[in-house]
Amino acid sequence: MSDKKIRFTVPNFVNEITFRDIENFDIKINSFFNRLFTSSYISVDKYPFKKSSGNKKIQFNLNKENQLIYDNLLPKNKIQNESEYFRDLIRTYISQPHYKRERKIFYSEYEAIQKAIQRKEEVLITLLGNDYIVEPYFFKVTPEEKNNFLFCWIYEKKEYSVFNLSRISKVTPIRFRKNKRYMDIEYIDKVHKKFDPFLSYGNIVKVKLTDQGKMWFKRINHYKPTLIKIEGDIYYCESSDTKATLYFARFYNEAEILEPLSLRKKMKVLLEDTLSQYK
Repeated sequence: MSDKKIRFTVPNFVNEITFRDIENFDIKINSFFNRLFTSSYISVDKYPFKKSSGNKKIQFNLNKENQLIYDNLLPKNKIQNESEYFRDLIRTYISQPHYKRERKIFYSEYEAIQKAIQRKEEVLITLLGNDYIVEPYFFKVTPEEKNNFLFCWIYEKKEYSVFNLSRISKVTPIRFRKNKRYMDIEYIDKVHKKFDPFLSYGNIVKVKLTDQGKMWFKRINHYKPTLIKIEGDIYYCESSDTKATLYFARFYNEAEILEPLSLRKKMKVLLEDTLSQYK
C-alpha cells in the first residue's frame, strides 16, 4: 500500500494560517497533516464552504497507518466527500488558539511528557538534535508567546531549562530512574506562579535610560523585563541576560546596560559587531 494523495481546496485565510504554523513549527507539510489527522480525526466540525477564485489548493500524502484509520472511519462517520472532510479538519484546527494548535501537532510528545509529570518519571527528550535526560515539572503557556513551554531540570547540565514544545522531536520514557529526583519545591513553585520562558526569576539587570528610552520602555511590551524599581534614570529590572539583550538591543544609544558587567560586555560586543557591518 502506497501513501494516499489528498487534495482539497480552502479559503485563502485558512491557507495562510496553516502554512504560517508549518513554518513556525519548522515541519514538513506531510508530517504536519499526518500529525494533525492522528490527533484530531475524531473531532471534526462542519463548516460551510463557497467556491471562489481566491481559494487555495492543498495537497499532502496520507501515510499508510493513517490511511487504514481513514478507511475505517469512512463508513462509521458516513464520510462521502473526501475533500470536504479534510477541509473541515483543517478549519477545526485553525479555529483554536495557537497553543492548542501546537498541542494538536505535537500531541504524542505533549502527552508522553504529561504522563511522565503525573508519574514523577524522568524522560529522554530529543531537542533540536540533542538528547537530554530531564525531570519534567510542568507546561506553561505565556500570553505573549502563545506557545507551550516545558519547565524542567537537565541532569547532565545540572541546571533548569525551558523547552518549546514544537522544538521537541522525540520523547522516550525511562522506565527505571537513573537519577535521584531533583526537586527544589520553593523555586519551582515561584517559577510556576511567575513564569517567564527566559527564567528571569531572581536575576536583576540595571540599565540607564534616556528620556526617549523611558518612553520606549512604557510603550514596547514584547519581551519586556519586569520593572522592580526606578532611581532617577536607573531602571532595575528582573530579567535574564537573553531577555534583556532581546529587549534593550532595540533601544541602541537610548539605553545603557550597567549591571551585570558580564551582560554589559556582551551588549558592547553585539553593538560593535553591528557597527562594523556599516563601515
